Amino acid sequence: MSRQSEIVDALMRDGFQGVNELAARFAVTASTIRRDLERLEGRHLLRRTHGGAVPVAQDESRRGVQKPLHGAEKSAIGKAMAERILEGQTILLDGGTTTLEVARHLEHQRLTVVTNDLQVAAEVATRPPIHLAFLGGELLPNTFRMWGPTTEQQLSRFRVDVAIFSADTVARDGLYSAGSYEIEQKRLMRSIAKEAFFVADSSKFGREALFKLLDIEDFTAGITDGLLDPLRASDFAIPIIQAPGDRGVA
Repeated sequence: MSRQSEIVDALMRDGFQGVNELAARFAVTASTIRRDLERLEGRHLLRRTHGGAVPVAQDESRRGVQKPLHGAEKSAIGKAMAERILEGQTILLDGGTTTLEVARHLEHQRLTVVTNDLQVAAEVATRPPIHLAFLGGELLPNTFRMWGPTTEQQLSRFRVDVAIFSADTVARDGLYSAGSYEIEQKRLMRSIAKEAFFVADSSKFGREALFKLLDIEDFTAGITDGLLDPLRASDFAIPIIQAPGDRGVA
């Protein structure tokens, strides 16, 4: 694994990493680490801060407690996805700020929601008609998501109608992540579902990331906002649905 890949892995695992700490770890100069961080930030794999860097996922999830990035677009995406869920279904909601918006738009009277995300679970818990099944395990550092062997054991006992995934990066061939920790868990999530969708705002298309999670053919469709170039949307092997919004395309 390259030094830059190891830097991204360390950020995803442990959160903030200081320049001097990384320089000592890899036995290189602080200037070399700063150049690494600059290149990785240019690829949207981290965000530089004073004296070091944090993972993109950590930065966005913490912002999400107050005002999430691309909030209006994510709300429109969440509404569009919620409208495609049928009464009586069992759905699995992956963790993330966009899947949280899906939860916020659920108005169903007969629905079961399975999730490993604390924020999603808290939102669903405010809607008594909906049955909630929360997946336990260990809290993934710098996120609101549970993961690990306990989570996977519980997942293996479920069967769901629809799995709804978030994404760090959407490419023509599939969904990618900056970290490797949830790869097997997300693949298990897909394996227990009859069909799957992904929800991702337009800023997630065209980013670079290191680890492939799922193939694009694993999904029935993807839902994004109206800011994505329609030509880019049409270049996928599955339908990419653009949610209507103030500047969106129906």
